[in-house]
Amino acid sequence: MSANYFMHLTIDAIFIYFIAMHGTYFVLIVLGALAQKRYHQSIQFGDLQRVHDSPLSLPISIVIAAYNEEKMIIQTVENVLKLNYPEYEIIVVNDGSQDKTLALLIEHFNMVEVSAIRKKSLETKAIKVVYRSSTYPNLKLVDKENGRRADANNAGVEYSRYPIICEIDADCVLEQDALLRMISPFLFDPTVVAATGMIRPSNGLVVTHDGVIMSRGLPSNWLATFQYVEYLRSFQWARSGLTMLNSNLCMSGAYTLVRRDIFLKVGGANTKAVVDDFELTVTIHRYIYEHPKEGPMRIAYVPDPGNYSEVPDTVKAFMSQRNFWQRAILQSLIWNRDMALNRKFGTVGFFGFPFFFLFEAFSAVVEAIAYLLIPTAILFKLVGWQELVLFFIFGICLGAFVSVSAVLLQESTRFRQQRTRDVARLLSAGFFEHFGFHQMHVLARLIGIYDLLVRGKIAYGYRVRTGYTTHQSGG
Repeated sequence: MSANYFMHLTIDAIFIYFIAMHGTYFVLIVLGALAQKRYHQSIQFGDLQRVHDSPLSLPISIVIAAYNEEKMIIQTVENVLKLNYPEYEIIVVNDGSQDKTLALLIEHFNMVEVSAIRKKSLETKAIKVVYRSSTYPNLKLVDKENGRRADANNAGVEYSRYPIICEIDADCVLEQDALLRMISPFLFDPTVVAATGMIRPSNGLVVTHDGVIMSRGLPSNWLATFQYVEYLRSFQWARSGLTMLNSNLCMSGAYTLVRRDIFLKVGGANTKAVVDDFELTVTIHRYIYEHPKEGPMRIAYVPDPGNYSEVPDTVKAFMSQRNFWQRAILQSLIWNRDMALNRKFGTVGFFGFPFFFLFEAFSAVVEAIAYLLIPTAILFKLVGWQELVLFFIFGICLGAFVSVSAVLLQESTRFRQQRTRDVARLLSAGFFEHFGFHQMHVLARLIGIYDLLVRGKIAYGYRVRTGYTTHQSGG
């Protein structure tokens, strides 16, 4: 086999891969758009009011794991305290913070030490003190030794009282009706055991000092704007489409509701995982298929932008985060590889696992090979310039088309952009993200693969919080 023939064969395989990847994402985006249209047609404001007023609405325990969150934790808790929901409690878990997180919470919310009952079902790092707010009876604070987010979430669940657990990150901002919308699948469909929802970047939000959203602008930073488009493509559309196919393997840890009994039955969040949300989702899918006698069960997706989470606005923080995410996905896929192409696990095994392995865990390797191989082949005249043109079409233009489609479809949602220039900015980001930003993302993921498989790295890495743009209440 000549080098020229082998080169052409490899490049053709890469082109086919790009077509399959972008084509699959586009189909998922279309399915997600259809799901969102059906969602908005089926739920009206009156339905949310009935959920609020109904005695059947399930009370919720909101668990917020916090580690070194002094810049944002007060506004986050203030925001959650203002949610429009009939009955819920908030459990903030201080996971061994080394900054002023604990002191700020104690002072701002008038925390007093209490003797709390712990339902010992999960192993966690040692609990130091439990507090309750003397101002807000539904607010508790658990101070514990550092064990990372999964351990903190497990501790929060053990001090919870209610049948539904809501996990959010300490940098999140929720819309006031977020819980009403997220609980709806549990009330209307008894087979739902967990639900996740749409996440959008909080960069660009203006939030009052007491946690109320004043306006929903775009990030001023282009790096964050590229991620805004990425979130539209992934969280708003693709994951909605994956859920329609019962193949969503990642409920975001920034915004997930789980039945408490199911959380405990699967052993809680896995403290040995790089990050617990992907692994928890796969574990729940496994439980569903391995316990058919318990009746039909499913994971739901709420296609509504009820939650905002801060995205990195520096290159160093972005590279660290995407390295971390890549390790989490790959680790869970390896751990649960027996589910892949296994008819026992239905579409999760036959579509979900291949999709996440080929297009989430493995795509960085294929793209990196393409970036190195095609210019080299042209330099040594093993292929012609037409291959470079085809690579630009299949590797760049198709990806840009998918991103631009996600931006345009967003304009059909209730939180579409109000200014034409913001739409233009997002459309520009959808195209130009493939010229630098995407390649940086590929590099971060490649390093993540190396860090997991060769170095066995588990810890997060570099992280920095910027904090919200704030506005005085009534100002």
